[in-house]
Amino acid sequence: MKRKTPRSALIAAAALVLAFAASCGDTPGSPNVSAPWADLMPMQRVAPGTFTLGESLGTWNGDGGSNESNLTQVTLTQGFYMGRYPVTWGQWVAVMLWNPNGIPFLPSGWIPAPANQQEIDAGFDMSRRPATHVSWYDAIVFANRLSIMRGLTPAYELPDAYPSYTSWSSDPDTWGAVPTSLNNGRWNAARIASGNPTGYRLPTEAQWEFAAKGGVTGETFTFSGSNTVGDVAWTWENSEFGGIRSPRMVGLLDANGLGLHDMSGNVLEWVQDWYDAYPGTPQYDPVGAASGLFVRVLRGGSWGGGASHARSV
Repeated sequence: MKRKTPRSALIAAAALVLAFAASCGDTPGSPNVSAPWADLMPMQRVAPGTFTLGESLGTWNGDGGSNESNLTQVTLTQGFYMGRYPVTWGQWVAVMLWNPNGIPFLPSGWIPAPANQQEIDAGFDMSRRPATHVSWYDAIVFANRLSIMRGLTPAYELPDAYPSYTSWSSDPDTWGAVPTSLNNGRWNAARIASGNPTGYRLPTEAQWEFAAKGGVTGETFTFSGSNTVGDVAWTWENSEFGGIRSPRMVGLLDANGLGLHDMSGNVLEWVQDWYDAYPGTPQYDPVGAASGLFVRVLRGGSWGGGASHARSV
């Protein structure tokens, strides 16, 4: 299982998959059902359960990488909904066009690449490629704006100043321009609002890995949905077409047992957590470290990395 910390070379491949809390009354082993709001953001319910965070099943170790240290038993006591696909350009534009935060809906560093034959056969549509060049700050603006569009309570709030502040706001239109540096104290202070907000947010790392491993389906694959990387993941080994490697349309490869696509490969995905060592002791609903040195975790591997980085274990 490979974890990434953001560096400038990785941001081009950084994208997001969204989650939000499920309704109360979840029980372990509950069936997976589709969430509403599928017209804009198809979601899949993930039932609560227990798993080992960082576990390697030993079925593939490509470049000699080892297990994550401090393997940790995690119990997620509440179900949640997870995006079936990484957020696409079509979804990004629908939410972010005309936003007042200074985020270009097509980032200046983005360069289109030709479609491969599989995309052409599927009816190539640029809007179905994952949105890339997305910072963690961009991601929380998107999540809150989408929540407001859907009539949900925004999950994130920012202070009006840092380190001294007098108020917090969950309206991204009041947050100002999104910083281009990842080391911004005010934006690093972003937190989940109190009162159990109903809106979209990034999954915690534990939620992401649990969903990637298939949740309570009992899957034991090295990659999300298969032991054969090419069945489920776009990586350096299979993403080239016409001499160019690039992200591919979401959902072309097989899903895992929960019906989630592209959890391995295609684009790196932001999670909620600050980068920190796993504790190695049993955890219930962990949310990661309370703070960090401007380093949030990226998961899943990408089209520009090797298969070992696409492992879900």
